Amino acid sequence: MGRPPPLLFVAPILPAATGNGLAMRAGVFLDALARDFAVTLLVVPVAGGPSGPLPRFVTERARRVVTASLERALDPLWDLCSRLREPDARAAAIAAYPRPALCRFATTPLLVEMAAALAGERFDAVHVMRSYLAPYAAPFLPRDPDAPTPYASLDLDDDEAATQARFAALAGRCGAVHDARVAAAEASKYERHEARWLPRFRLVLTCTDEHARKIAGAHPGCRTATVPNTIALPPRMPRPRRPGMRILFVGNLSYLPNVEGSAGLVRDVLPRLRATLGGAVSLRVAGSAPVPEIVALASLPGIELVRDPPAMDPHYAWADLAVIPLAAGGGTRIKLLEAFAHGVPVVATTVGAEGVDARHGVHLLLADSPAAFAQACAHLLSDAARAARLAADARELVEAGYAHAHGIRIIREAFKQHCRA
Repeated sequence: MGRPPPLLFVAPILPAATGNGLAMRAGVFLDALARDFAVTLLVVPVAGGPSGPLPRFVTERARRVVTASLERALDPLWDLCSRLREPDARAAAIAAYPRPALCRFATTPLLVEMAAALAGERFDAVHVMRSYLAPYAAPFLPRDPDAPTPYASLDLDDDEAATQARFAALAGRCGAVHDARVAAAEASKYERHEARWLPRFRLVLTCTDEHARKIAGAHPGCRTATVPNTIALPPRMPRPRRPGMRILFVGNLSYLPNVEGSAGLVRDVLPRLRATLGGAVSLRVAGSAPVPEIVALASLPGIELVRDPPAMDPHYAWADLAVIPLAAGGGTRIKLLEAFAHGVPVVATTVGAEGVDARHGVHLLLADSPAAFAQACAHLLSDAARAARLAADARELVEAGYAHAHGIRIIREAFKQHCRA
């Protein structure tokens, strides 16, 4: 066997096997690509960079890791916009900024610095995660989009334009007019941004068939493939078949949909649920970077906040029910897959279950109003047998289509079919 071809993988976060959902998505791609390529990993840490020694998961799969420094790379125009003190003026300036906000570090000095860090290396393939990182990969992409090498692929695990449009609607309903204006502008920016960059890539990967069809319709020249989000399966654990009153919400606690979902859960759902089942219902909110609004919830009776949990297994073992009360968001809900994999029954909104082929009444219960959400929670908290049936079928769903081994196989097949033709 000859040497594997060299590939550059540009990621917004250090890949990992577990933990943060974006890191897990990067992790399954790193695991898959390392089986067929010699991977150089370039981390542009807009979503989080390495801290301390690199984990074995990364060092065993990447022959080299380069981390871009963003400290001095901020676009001066963005810096000027964000420094405006008057809220209306600041929102207007940020909305008028010509690129998506996460491109604000993709300046000429940084691109030159990255090219210098990788000088002398030749890559037969380039893989980029998220459309906002496409400019960072510009020095390594072919100038001619029809050039046979290097093969370039782009992972769009989220429909950024649609997600930002949802954020705008959610912010508007919450009275956050400036946030709504900025998010609406971001939606338009992503549409223009992707129209420019997608033709530069031979293959575009998504995590839902719906998003793949949207891309194929808007960009007929793009080859697409669907790679669902996947998780590392925990071992099956026996769970008590008895009614319980412990509810778990998991997520990034500075992310607007999670913040609003948690607040609505406490404000509109929990009182109804306690009126139905009694005051013993307790809620545990577990996640990273809680904003003050989330911290304040923990002062209320029966509500517990767990900051930056090092592992989620103990919290899923504690829970009788997991809830996903989201009104906005994008991609595939990894928190849903995690609850399914741990055998915890789930109540979610329709948005909260998007991207996963889960059926209402078979794998979970869906509810989109506070009253219906409380009623669904009451059903599963008071009927242990039904909750166990849903949880068992949901675990089987994850085993069949959302385990890491499944994701690795799909990624390798997609690259074999589209990037070596």
